[in-house]
Amino acid sequence: MSSVSKITISNASLADVDELHNIEILSFPSAQAAGKDAFIYRLTEFPQWFYKAEIDGKIVGLVNGSSSTHEFITDDLYLVEGGFDEGGDYLLIYGLAVHPDFRKHGIAHELLSHILCAAKARDKKRASLTCKEQLIGFYESFGFKNHGISESVIGDVVSYDMEIDL
Repeated sequence: MSSVSKITISNASLADVDELHNIEILSFPSAQAAGKDAFIYRLTEFPQWFYKAEIDGKIVGLVNGSSSTHEFITDDLYLVEGGFDEGGDYLLIYGLAVHPDFRKHGIAHELLSHILCAAKARDKKRASLTCKEQLIGFYESFGFKNHGISESVIGDVVSYDMEIDL
């Protein structure tokens, strides 16, 4: 793909769950990818934190998270009913994924910018996420700071806690 049409970011809905979950599966190893049930839970319980990117009506990416009183992600927070508290000061970003056919076109950047702006608008103090070592630089380019190896060990992968003040 040589150029990308206009990217539209909007709230995802339950009607989008199959397309969203397909992107998740294509983007993460099976041991790390969120299950469809987790997506359904997130889209039902805190849809205000689940966004999709579309190009010409096709879903090409997603970002999702939740408000929490927890500063960093731990494995239990990925589970159904784990950690969500709309009154919490933190935004935990659970996943950022772009369909492989649409990568390297700024879509991940647009999605991350969107959810961070939404968090600021809702008076969240900080946002955090976990990432693999090779993505630390991407997140640092946004202003995230690396807080070292995460307690989260989903999929037996070493992840790093990244946090940004909002």
